[in-house]
Amino acid sequence: MAATATITRTRRTITKPKTQTKAKQSPYFKEKEKKVFVANDDDIDTVISYPKTPAERAAYVNPKTKRPITAFHYKVYDMVAKIPAGQVTTYKVLSDALGSHPRAVGQALRANPFCPNPVPCHRVIMTNKAIGGFNGGFGNCQFVANKKAKLQKEGLSFNDDNVLKTNADGNSNIFDKF
Repeated sequence: MAATATITRTRRTITKPKTQTKAKQSPYFKEKEKKVFVANDDDIDTVISYPKTPAERAAYVNPKTKRPITAFHYKVYDMVAKIPAGQVTTYKVLSDALGSHPRAVGQALRANPFCPNPVPCHRVIMTNKAIGGFNGGFGNCQFVANKKAKLQKEGLSFNDDNVLKTNADGNSNIFDKF
C-alpha cells in the first residue's frame, strides 16, 4: 500500500502601499472640482412655426444646420410632438417605433429647430431613465441643466444623478403610445 502525501498550502496576503493617482503625483494632472451649472433657459411655452404640408417641408431650411430637414427627421419630430407635457419617452422607444437606431433619433433631435414647441425634444430621455443629452451637450453641461429645468417646470422630478423619479402624474412610466 502506497502512502499518499498531503500538500497543504497557506494563502499569504501581501499588502502593498497604495500608490498615488496621477492627479496627486503630478501638478499637471490636478483634479478639477465639479462645476455646477444653473439653468438659464426653462422656456417651455414658445411655439415655433412648424411646416405641415409636403411643399412647406421641402422648402424649409434648418437654421441650425443650414440644410433642408430630411424625411427621417420629420418622422422623429412628428412622433415627439405627440408626447404630452409632464411625460417622457426614450430614444429607444422612438427608434423601435421608427424601425431605426436610438443614436439616429438622438442626432435628429440634436438638430431640432422647433424646440420647445411644437417638437418638445426635452421630453426624450435615456432608456435607463437618466436625463441624457440635449442640444448636442451631454453629461454635466449647461444644455443638460436647461433640459432638466424644462422638465421640472412641467412637473417631473429627478434624483441627484439626474435620473427620473416621477412624471407629472406621480409615476415613472415611459410614454409609448405612438
